[in-house]
Amino acid sequence: MDNFKFNQAKSFIATDINRELSLAKASQSLWKKTILKALGISPGGGNFLAALCLLSYTEFAGRVLNNDFSDSNSRTNFDSFFNSIGSEYKAFNESHNVYKIFRCGLAHEYYVKKSCVIAITSIKKGIGIRWDGKHYYFILDAYYSDFMKKLSEL
Repeated sequence: MDNFKFNQAKSFIATDINRELSLAKASQSLWKKTILKALGISPGGGNFLAALCLLSYTEFAGRVLNNDFSDSNSRTNFDSFFNSIGSEYKAFNESHNVYKIFRCGLAHEYYVKKSCVIAITSIKKGIGIRWDGKHYYFILDAYYSDFMKKLSEL
């Protein structure tokens, strides 16, 4: 993939996810929610949509990282980039099948395969995908921030 196409893809990623995060954050205020409705825009962000996109983008970034654009290595490419985001992500992936639970669940069933909360933000600091012993959590702004930091290094 040449630089132009890669930078274009990064721009699409940033635009898509920033829009959903911005809509969700704007919808937390009553007057902003009213303005959105007056403009014909449904309040709230597409948290499931954004999570699915980020997981698909993770696989794409793995393809770039591995210089592997074949269709036969989706899992390998996903895991490569996911694990490269940081040591906490790698450790999480080693104890939880992120590709199957999150990526395949959202891509094929439009739902995470286990009990999961998909949230735009969290008051607790931490990585973007978490497990509390009962439920999984996908925190969009945390995952997006970590994802984009690593993507910018490619």
